[in-house]
Parts: sequence; structure tokens; C-alpha cells
Amino acid sequence: MKLGLEEMLQLLQEVEQGDPLDFADLPIDEEQLWRLVMADLLERDQILQTNASPEECQLIYLLSTARLVLENLLLHLQLLRLEQPEGSIEAQWQALLRRFRDPPDDSED
Repeated sequence: MKLGLEEMLQLLQEVEQGDPLDFADLPIDEEQLWRLVMADLLERDQILQTNASPEECQLIYLLSTARLVLENLLLHLQLLRLEQPEGSIEAQWQALLRRFRDPPDDSED
């Protein structure tokens, strides 16, 4: 299924409602940034789909996602280290690890 920029932006907004990003006081236009990022990703996807097999595409997307999750985790931990008094980061680190080890039970909804 090929979706265009506007459809992808609409889906991104729906995802954003469930877990909004904090742009804080950054001097940027959120919608403009979303549009820029999504347009770039769609362009990269088109190039990748043209030059790689479906299996290679899936591998590249999985590796890219793993890299982004690791980078996000490291940035989160660096922020915790700056914001938390010495020692309290260990409890938050353990809670974060539990989230990855023990996925939420969807049957409770």
C-alpha cells in the first residue's frame, strides 16, 4: 500500500495523540518539522523500494528502527542523569529495562 505525504502526516498525527512528543520551548514549527521529516522518509523509501528486494527493505527498516530506539534510549538516560540526584537513576533504569523485557498485557483492556 502506497500512501502519500498527506495520508502519512494524518497517520502520524493519530500516533502523536496517543503519545505526544514534547517540543517544549523549541523555536520550531511542529507541523513543518513533521512534513519535512515525512517527505524525506517517503523519498528515501521510494529509492530503497526501487533498488532493494522486499527482504532487504525489511532488514534495513528493522536495523534502522533498532538504531533509533537505541539512540532514543541513550538520550533518555543522559537526560535522566542530568535531572536526577545520584542513585535514583538506577531505579528508573531498571523500570525502563522492565518495559522492554515485560511487554504490557493487552488482555486487561
